Order: sequence, then structure tokens, then C-alpha cells
Amino acid sequence: MYRRAVVVGTLAVATAGCTDRLRDVAASTPRDLEVRSRYVDGNPIVDGQSIRSLPAEIHVHAASYRSRDAALAASRPDATETRSFVDAIEFVDDDGGSILVVAQHLTAPEVELRLGAVSRIGDGALRVALDQSGPDVDVEKLDDPVVKTLLLRLTDRQGTPTRVIVSVDGERAGVTI
Repeated sequence: MYRRAVVVGTLAVATAGCTDRLRDVAASTPRDLEVRSRYVDGNPIVDGQSIRSLPAEIHVHAASYRSRDAALAASRPDATETRSFVDAIEFVDDDGGSILVVAQHLTAPEVELRLGAVSRIGDGALRVALDQSGPDVDVEKLDDPVVKTLLLRLTDRQGTPTRVIVSVDGERAGVTI
């Protein structure tokens, strides 16, 4: 335990200013699962594949991509941060070992998403818990909720996950890989 705390502390100092890495290091993950996340304020996904294409009562959405071409086709052309994140992934269908999961949440503008924890929940299934920073908001009472997105690169040494369940603020969305 002490050694792990020293490693986390050293990484925190070494990566000062790099919030993505700090969030990933702090996240609770199985040892054989590598997770990298990137928070995106807004909706980097094209119409028809994003949370905006779902009924208004759905506040959490998850989508997955196994290849670079599919992930880039789902990304808006002006979503440069998302496209650079996708370019850095070695996808399963492109002879790599990773998948991309896009988790979206409708909420207030001042809320941010971050990776909370990743756990195994069954044979080939993962649960990804997202935390919110900012005020506690009742989405139903918002006139115009905004989209918050967390991009997740998942690399599982036990094999490609078959299903990922994303949970935010007590709501869940599942995606089959």
C-alpha cells in the first residue's frame, strides 16, 4: 500500500497540470485493465449517434467503437480534441488492443465529468462509474441541459470487453462492444 501511495504521489508531481493522467491514476481499476480518459465539454459526436438523438428523458448515453475509421466517422469534423484522442488509440479492429467508449451526460453547464472507477461486473463486462464536479443538479428542472462527454480508451489484457455499463449520478447506460 505504501509503495502504491508513493507511486501515485510521484506521478501526481510529475504530471502536474495534466488532469487526464491524474484522474486515471486516481481511478480504481483492475490491474489488468488500462484506462485513459479525456473530458470534453460539449458534444463531439455527430447527430444520430450522440445523446441529442435520444428521447429527452434519457440523460446518460454510451457508445463504443472498435476501429479508428468508425470512431472518426462518429466524431464531428470540428472536434479536434476528440479526433486527436482517437488518433492516439490502437483499436482492436486495427490490430491493436483498445476500444473507445464515449460516455455522455445531460446536465448543467458548470458540471464536469471525470472517471470515478472501473470494475468487472461479470464475464467480459465492465462497469464505469463517472463522477461529477460542480453543483448538484436536477436535470429535469433545467430549461436547456448541455452535453458533457468523457472519452475512455479501454485496453483489457483479459480480452476485449463484451459490454460496458456507464453510470452517472444514479443513471446508467449500457453498450455492447
